[in-house]
Amino acid sequence: MIRTSRRKSKGALTVIIIILVGVVLGYSVLNSSIVTTSSTPIVDGQIDTSRYVKLSMLLIGPSSTEAIMDYKDIIARLNKELKDSINTNVEITFIPFDEIGREYSLIFNSKETYDVIYASSRANPGYFKLVEQENLKELDELLPIYAKNIWENISPDVWDDTKYKGKIYGIPLEEVKYRANSLIYRGDLLEKYEMEPLMSLDDIKEFMDTILIEEIDITPIVINENSAISLYDMLVDLNPDWIPAPGIPQSSLYLVSKSKENMSDILYPVFSNEFMEFAKEMRDWAEKGYWQEEALTDNSTIIDSLESGKDGSIFGNIFDYSNGFNDQKYRFFCFGEKNQKVIKESAVKNLLSINSDSRNVERALMVIDFIMDSEEFNGLFTYGAQGQIFKDIKQKEVLDYYENISIEDPYGGFTFDATSVEEEIQSVIKVNSQYGIPILLGKAGDPVEAVNRYREKLKAAGIQKIIDAVEEQLKDFSFIY
Repeated sequence: MIRTSRRKSKGALTVIIIILVGVVLGYSVLNSSIVTTSSTPIVDGQIDTSRYVKLSMLLIGPSSTEAIMDYKDIIARLNKELKDSINTNVEITFIPFDEIGREYSLIFNSKETYDVIYASSRANPGYFKLVEQENLKELDELLPIYAKNIWENISPDVWDDTKYKGKIYGIPLEEVKYRANSLIYRGDLLEKYEMEPLMSLDDIKEFMDTILIEEIDITPIVINENSAISLYDMLVDLNPDWIPAPGIPQSSLYLVSKSKENMSDILYPVFSNEFMEFAKEMRDWAEKGYWQEEALTDNSTIIDSLESGKDGSIFGNIFDYSNGFNDQKYRFFCFGEKNQKVIKESAVKNLLSINSDSRNVERALMVIDFIMDSEEFNGLFTYGAQGQIFKDIKQKEVLDYYENISIEDPYGGFTFDATSVEEEIQSVIKVNSQYGIPILLGKAGDPVEAVNRYREKLKAAGIQKIIDAVEEQLKDFSFIY
């Protein structure tokens, strides 16, 4: 019995050993599998980039054609440096500013393949919605390893601003950004004609009239279909009550609050008397020649024309073009400043996120870290294909000034669920492009007839259904304004 017992014990021990060996081997194989499925594992405490990786990035820019033309050389230089440093190349596709409302939703509906994508709480679908649908990769554990510069240089408060249920799914493109929509104009012309800085629409008209009379070869304002939305920004920001609201992407003509006192009461400015009068004003501006005759069909890059001295001004958010400004060459009239409507934007409005299905998450983080840490290349992320016409002169003074006069975005923590009105939103965006933009550029014929026709098209597209959906979702939202 003793022998039998020993045999059984030995057999049992053998079985146990075999099981243990199997478990260890299985664990080793599993662990090895986990390591090798990553294109960028940690080997002997070092990041291993021996495997070549090509990434796909979807960023925001004026148009794919312009972006490729403007950034062909810089992307080539970037890829050379990425290949030499981390054995990586990137293929960058720009989603046009004026097409984000349509293209962005198509990307996710079609399950398009990408590694890195622009994300925003104001896009459709919004950042938080994408996280809920598990489209974006959680980054908390990876950031300190593969993106040390980003992790250390972005403040904890800004990281907190991007979190969903305590987790990070997006990398902020900017520490601080303000909605400072402005007319950016040439300081040398202001001084030449001994004029005071522009502070009103009347001042703008006086400046433009002077250029028309005195400067034969200079167009007062350079603008095109892509940048025409800035005229709408001007209308909204000069109104003391309207605050941009969710519902329709701000790349199109968007919704606003009716007043600062009741942020859940939503208005579409197109149906206001103010918009009708503005349409008449824009028709006058176009007929006077404030901007080029072919503005509706002009696809040129507006900044190039301004810098070359062919034009007197452009419209845009000052922080889309700079980290500061040059007092001597350019001045700006910020439309929201007088009414204390310069909005300090939430970090979730401008992010980069990584596809949850990407096989190259770690390398993608390394590339983002490399680009954001580079003065030469970070404009690809922060400025799209707009370019940078200002330099870092008086940067701190400008930021401090806007910090003192800005307000928090009252809708900053709100994400609109567009599921029930996606079709209507796309229809309204299409109507805005077809009927709204020509009105803004004064190219739609009689303003009264054009606005009335535009309003009817918006009603048919379902604008009221969108407003009702936004107001319903805002009922229980706690505003921070």
